[in-house]
Amino acid sequence: MGTIPSRIAAVTAALTLATAFTPPAHAAATAAADPAPLKLVFGSLQADDLEESGEDEIRVEVKAPGEHYYAWPTNGDEADTKVRTCWVWTSDAAACSAGSTQRSAGPYVHLTVHPGATFTIEVWEDDHIGDDLLLRVPVTVTDEQPRRIDVTSPSGKGFSYHLVARLDPA
Repeated sequence: MGTIPSRIAAVTAALTLATAFTPPAHAAATAAADPAPLKLVFGSLQADDLEESGEDEIRVEVKAPGEHYYAWPTNGDEADTKVRTCWVWTSDAAACSAGSTQRSAGPYVHLTVHPGATFTIEVWEDDHIGDDLLLRVPVTVTDEQPRRIDVTSPSGKGFSYHLVARLDPA
């Protein structure tokens, strides 16, 4: 009998998280409960200065409390990236600088979020010794629509990446 309340608490916590941060397969089920869901739209990711010499092998992850998604590339691999490469997912949301080499990023994991949710977008470089965090963007979802996410790696790190995304009505 002592485990039933803990199971109920676990189920309640899982359902609460699912209504705050859901992949698209579950978005339709939660849309009726929340009148203003938003979708995360990736625009571009530009490598202005690399973490390694030659090229970086990068990936984008999205993390929320208890959730973790490999958002891009969708095959679970990394994308070989040279300096001044600008990966473009959505051209109307992209921000590639002059002189950059634009490459189509292809598909990414589409996520639906709800006001009040918090999550983090992270860009990682694959390394043999241990993966290196290149960019970390904490996001708190508000009712502001659309919301632009435009972040560059902190200076003095020895690398520089620029990510542009937005939150649009779902």
